[in-house]
Amino acid sequence: MSTFAHAAPQQPKQPPSGPGGAQYAHAKVRESEHGAGAQRFWLFEPAEPALKKAPLIIFLHGYSATRPEPYRGWITHLVRRGNIVVYPQYQKDLLTPPPEYHSNIAAAIRRALEVLAEEGHVAPDLDRVAVVGHSAGGVGSATFAARAVEDRLPIPKAIMPVQSGQGAENGVQIIPLSDLSTIPSTTRVAIVVGADDHFVGTRSSRKIWEGTKHVGERRFITVQSDAHGTPRLSSGHLAPLAPTANALDWFGYWRLFDELCDAAFSGRPFEPSPAMGKWSDGTAVAPLLIER
Repeated sequence: MSTFAHAAPQQPKQPPSGPGGAQYAHAKVRESEHGAGAQRFWLFEPAEPALKKAPLIIFLHGYSATRPEPYRGWITHLVRRGNIVVYPQYQKDLLTPPPEYHSNIAAAIRRALEVLAEEGHVAPDLDRVAVVGHSAGGVGSATFAARAVEDRLPIPKAIMPVQSGQGAENGVQIIPLSDLSTIPSTTRVAIVVGADDHFVGTRSSRKIWEGTKHVGERRFITVQSDAHGTPRLSSGHLAPLAPTANALDWFGYWRLFDELCDAAFSGRPFEPSPAMGKWSDGTAVAPLLIER
């Protein structure tokens, strides 16, 4: 009888190509920082080869993540796929009043467009704009889409609020959410939550879901945890911030946003698969739960 223990199954690797995959059109990312305080922002542009024009992705961070480091893996993935990413700081510090978040984001985006119009930068294709936001930024992504026309901002073809939170699940909801009825009905919307997000839960995400009933193509998607192998895949509130990307990123958050943008920018239907890959022993990772 063998005395050797069986090795725990390993999580699936990043797919070699396709949405969420490791096949990139660009070898490098050009990064620059602009502005100051609550209106500071970072620009990330594809390089090697450079592009004349590219889609514009607005990336809105969670509460207090005022620098891009926690999301750098995801940002790099987006840029090497051929997108410009703007990362507005929008909080000078933790004392910045939440009602000022959107105006700070709007000011940063306007200035970012001015910078991108300068020589040596990749021009943004304003017919291909999308917004992704996590936690407080998830709320911000919905508000951005609702106020884009009124505020003369780039109108997003797609938004993906991820684990959106106006505050703790059972606490005071301090971050305002705009009237979402002004979001164009043609906007593609993917609302993503974590099954094990016990910090903000689904309260704000459900508000966004209810507020976008008029939108023609939308999905409410739950990312599940899976402890079948090692390391465990956990869909807690900080899952999108994982310092090292894992299967929840490649098959979940990253893939979903890639697919959403591809559909919105091409006019194709957004039909995400629930499949999340397989552990090394062939067992399927817990699938996405998709409502429509």
